[in-house]
Amino acid sequence: MLTAGAIMTSNLVTVRPDASIEEAIDLLLKEQISGLPVIDDDDRLIGVITEFALLAMAYDRRVKNHTVSQHMTRDLITVEVDDPISRVADLCIVHRVRRLPVIKEGLIVGVIARRDVLRALIESPLAACTT
Repeated sequence: MLTAGAIMTSNLVTVRPDASIEEAIDLLLKEQISGLPVIDDDDRLIGVITEFALLAMAYDRRVKNHTVSQHMTRDLITVEVDDPISRVADLCIVHRVRRLPVIKEGLIVGVIARRDVLRALIESPLAACTT
């Protein structure tokens, strides 16, 4: 059985809650990603900021001067490093999220995107979901 830890991206790009929206957008564009985990000074996950949330700037250009904490999602959906890929897929489908933070012992250790799940399903015989 394939686990979240086996398919996650562990090279994390994160942002602090006091970063400006403009800084977050610059980081997303530079790294070519669609969302950023938001971590506090103890490196604990406290939120996620996504392209979707950042589209608020289309309505009010002053939003670029707001902080990430003003627009991040605080209600987090996460998976544990040992969770099976079927749980990851379930959460992506049910909650319509593009990515899930992966947690180990309370700390974020990776991120799994929907694309990672699809890649694993195609490339690995261990990824077959059970019914």
